[in-house]
Amino acid sequence: MRSGLLRVIDRQGGVLTRDQALTAVTPAEVRALLRRGTWRGTPSPGVYVDGGVEDPAVAVVRAAALWLGGDLVACHSTAALLWGFDVHADAPPRDRVLHFLGPPDLDNRRLRGLQVHPSSLGTDDAVRRHGVWCTPPARTACEVVRLGRPVDALATLDAALRSGWCTRDDLVAACARQRGLRGVVRLGGLVPLADGGAESPMESRMRWRFLVAGLPVPRVQVEVLDGGRRHRLDLGWEDHLVGAEFDGLEAHMTRSQLAADRDRHNWLTERGWRLLHFTAVDVYRQHERMVATARRHLTGVSRRTIMAP
Repeated sequence: MRSGLLRVIDRQGGVLTRDQALTAVTPAEVRALLRRGTWRGTPSPGVYVDGGVEDPAVAVVRAAALWLGGDLVACHSTAALLWGFDVHADAPPRDRVLHFLGPPDLDNRRLRGLQVHPSSLGTDDAVRRHGVWCTPPARTACEVVRLGRPVDALATLDAALRSGWCTRDDLVAACARQRGLRGVVRLGGLVPLADGGAESPMESRMRWRFLVAGLPVPRVQVEVLDGGRRHRLDLGWEDHLVGAEFDGLEAHMTRSQLAADRDRHNWLTERGWRLLHFTAVDVYRQHERMVATARRHLTGVSRRTIMAP
C-alpha cells in the first residue's frame, strides 16, 4: 500500500473513502483488504475504517463526517459519544443514528442513519474532538437532556460531570444560553440534582424515578464504615437507613461474588440498614411498584438509635 494513502488514513483518524483508496490500489485489492479485515465497511457508503482502530464507534462518527463533507458539527448523542458520556455508548455502531448540525436545507432529513439538524444556537463554539468538529461538553449534555428521553436526562448530566469535561457551573451557563428552547424547563430542574459520583447510567435512572415521584433526594455512593470495614451503597437515605441498589445482569455471576454480596448485605443489615434491590425491569417497566416499595420503607422509618456498648 502506498505511503501517501497511509498518511491520508492517519490524518483522517483511521477512515478513508473508496475514491481515496482507488488512487493507490485497485478495486480487487480493495475487496481483498476488506475480506482480510485490514479495512472494514461502515454505515456510510463508500467509506472504510482501518481495522486497527481502537474505538470502532468513534471511527463510525469520523466516517459519517467524512461522507457528509463540509464542516458539519456533531451534536446531541453523537457529540456525547465523542466526549465520553453517551449513556447508550454500548449500542452497536450500526444501530446508531448519528446527529450533526448543518445547513437548513438538510433539516430533519434522514440520510442513511444520519440526522442533520439546523441550529438556533449556531456552531461558532464548536471544538474538535477525536478529529471531528462537535458541540462543547456542557452544551452537548444540555441538548441531550432537552431533546432526549426523560429517563436518560439525569443519567446524561451525571455522566457529563463524571467525565470531567464540564462542571456544574458550565451546565448552569449552558442551560441559561438555551433558555426558551424546547425542554429547557426540565433541564433547569435537573441540573442542580446532577451528581458526578453516580457510577452508572442505570443507577442514575433509578434515582431519577425516585426524584420525579417526589421521594426525598437520596445521596449517591453512600459509604458505611464500622470497625475498620467499609461498604458503599448505590443510593441511600441516611436519615432513614434505607439503601437502594441497582443489580445489573453481570451481578452474582460466580459463587465467590454471590458469597461476597451476601456477606456485605448481612453486614449492612446488622448495622440497621434496609437494602432494596432493583433491576432494569423495575426501572423501565415497573417503576411505580419500585417507587412504592421505597416509599413504604422511608415512611415511618427513623434513624436507628446507636446504643452505647
